[in-house]
Amino acid sequence: MCRFVRELSDHESVELTQILKSSKSAVLLRRAQVVAFSGQRMQAKAIASCLHLHEEYVRELIRRFNEGSFAALRPRPRTGRQRELEAEEVAAVLEVATSRPKDFGMPFTTWSLRKLADFLVRRRLVAKTTANMLGRILRENGATFQRTKTWEESNDPDFASKKKRSSASTRRRRRTRE
Repeated sequence: MCRFVRELSDHESVELTQILKSSKSAVLLRRAQVVAFSGQRMQAKAIASCLHLHEEYVRELIRRFNEGSFAALRPRPRTGRQRELEAEEVAAVLEVATSRPKDFGMPFTTWSLRKLADFLVRRRLVAKTTANMLGRILRENGATFQRTKTWEESNDPDFASKKKRSSASTRRRRRTRE
């Protein structure tokens, strides 16, 4: 028996288009593609072949959509406890995250969570980690990423003393009231 998604309402059509255009979740995007193809009366076998999915999985997605709309397509929260890092690993994460990437020979000026995770695993400072876990650790410890102002950096060894003299000689602007 060949199954297709049910007729979409106008609101559902708009939501499907929105997901297909701007979804940041690869899982949700792939599932929305299944719904879109099925809405065009493409058979489950052809959808599975086109999207490199298992045919039964495509049928399951179509059935779940028909029963519960887009809420049934959204990824469910994973069960189970997250892996905890040891105290030494947390200390290493905080040390690296609060340091400049250039101090470690990296070619960029700020860490992203993904770059930080890759760096920590590559240097074997932690066994395995994710960007989400690092974000949670940094939040719990009050560490934040600060954007580097590149104009303050200079190769001149006397830059710090020159900078102080420059700010003292610069006239302050008067505030105007509007």
